[in-house]
Amino acid sequence: MFWILAILLVLASLGVLAMGLRAAPPSTPAGESPDAARAFFRDQLEGIERDLEAGRLSADEATAARAELAREVILHEKEGGGKKGGLSGRAVMLATLPVVAAVSLGLYAWIGRADLPALPLAEREQPAQISASDIEAAVATVEAQMEQTPDDVRGWLVLAPIYMEQGRFAEAANAWRRVLALEPPTADRETNLAEALILGNDGVADAEAMTLLRNAVDADPIHVRSRFYLAGQLTQTGQYQDAVALWEELLGLATGEEAWIDTARSGLVAAQAGLESGTLGDSEPDATMDVMIRGMVDGLAARLYDEGGSADEWMQLVRSRIELDGEDAARADLERGLAALSGQDRLALEDFGREAGLME
Repeated sequence: MFWILAILLVLASLGVLAMGLRAAPPSTPAGESPDAARAFFRDQLEGIERDLEAGRLSADEATAARAELAREVILHEKEGGGKKGGLSGRAVMLATLPVVAAVSLGLYAWIGRADLPALPLAEREQPAQISASDIEAAVATVEAQMEQTPDDVRGWLVLAPIYMEQGRFAEAANAWRRVLALEPPTADRETNLAEALILGNDGVADAEAMTLLRNAVDADPIHVRSRFYLAGQLTQTGQYQDAVALWEELLGLATGEEAWIDTARSGLVAAQAGLESGTLGDSEPDATMDVMIRGMVDGLAARLYDEGGSADEWMQLVRSRIELDGEDAARADLERGLAALSGQDRLALEDFGREAGLME
């Protein structure tokens, strides 16, 4: 019975493959240049990023959309480079399908064990987890490639977020600068560069960071992150009138469920107090710094909730929650992190939670 089912399954698979190979692949429209095709795919990618930023796509949906777009790019390149030999290639593949089927069945007959019972999922060998050394090796590989192709914006888009996660803010800033030099700026990318500069300067925005934040605010009327950073910096530097207007504008964009709402309200109160008195006074600078610290924590939380992150980032968030909001809030973030992680990362976060006394 097993061999009958196996042969039927192989024949059905061959039929589907043969039908697909017999159909001519769609060709590139007549007259379309490679530059036009690349521009089209770049527009599609930017559309995905805009939908992700606006909340029309979740992080998982955006990842799936990028993967599908990548497959379309690969298919387009294959079609563009192999039109002349397409027919002969399909003929060869059609001729080799029976050979592949015969070899597959013969190989299984030789080494297969259809008589063995099914192995429960829990007892199966788990795939190896990606280690920190693997990540470092991958980063080094991309870095070496970027030395050869410094104008490849895709490589900088890969490296910049990794540098940020690793706390390599100067390198992250350089990567975002390269991105902005190679492609038209967007509010999100300008804010990314400003964020790297601020974090690399102990939370203080220099003139370049302030310019980037203002450009991002002007470019996108609903961009939250740039407004949050700019309002905090304006409050910190005593520009209270502008800060109040920006905090109010930011709160006007909220739906009521955002993690940063309480922080924005605290920032507005601090800016209003400074505006009324003309100065923050002796105790208000500490309050303003608390707003900035909480804003950083809430920003990290919002990113991890939406996009996920590494075990180290979740640990950083839980530590901050313990200091700012107590163990109950920290325990809630710990549970979110455990639900989002798997494998060794989850185990590391569990160990951290036990050491912090947040779980048994």
